[in-house]
Amino acid sequence: MAAHAFVEMAYEGMEAGYEAKDDRRIRDAAEKAWVSALHAVDHAMERHDLIPEPGAMAHASRHRFLERAGRKDLSDQLSVFADYLHGRVFYFGDIPPRERMGVGLEEVEQFIRSLSEEV
Repeated sequence: MAAHAFVEMAYEGMEAGYEAKDDRRIRDAAEKAWVSALHAVDHAMERHDLIPEPGAMAHASRHRFLERAGRKDLSDQLSVFADYLHGRVFYFGDIPPRERMGVGLEEVEQFIRSLSEEV
């Protein structure tokens, strides 16, 4: 699944970024983690013969899917990833301490597991 490949790249980028003190790599790692969460939701939707709506409505359809599947917790977590990984770290360059970034990637990994095993 593409989600696993992206989260692996996120870990590699995170490690390289912190080792080299390269904010760009850390920001890219956050974005890859965010993309891995999106791929995980899309894959779960495909298993239910659904696809996200195109364009700007894709996020709303992902959240609708998760909530209708009884997983508002995952929908809420996806919002956190959007705000934190995609928004604060990637777009705004708010680089967290290494440990916090590692926790964020672990949360994405658990999110992917939950989607593939439970939804």
